[in-house]
Amino acid sequence: MLSRRRVAFTPRDLFKEPLSGAEIRALAARAPEGVRSLLSTRSTQYKALGLDRKKVSDAELVALMAKEPRLLRRPILDLGDRLVIGFDRTAYDAAG
Repeated sequence: MLSRRRVAFTPRDLFKEPLSGAEIRALAARAPEGVRSLLSTRSTQYKALGLDRKKVSDAELVALMAKEPRLLRRPILDLGDRLVIGFDRTAYDAAG
């Protein structure tokens, strides 16, 4: 969608080049609900781990997401002045 609109972006394959814990914490600092904004509770990995979103700490989530990128809600679009987590057509339309 961004390519069609000729919006410049740098893609990153999170499975080939996972985010580090520091990168996840930096994104979380800009997200509305912190680390929990980045957590994909719909992922099969989340369900397989039997995680309880209310009981697991932010530090544990960061470590798990750094180890298992499937736990990250994707796509993550860093627009510099704001962060779009998950696909949001309105936000993507506004990006260009």
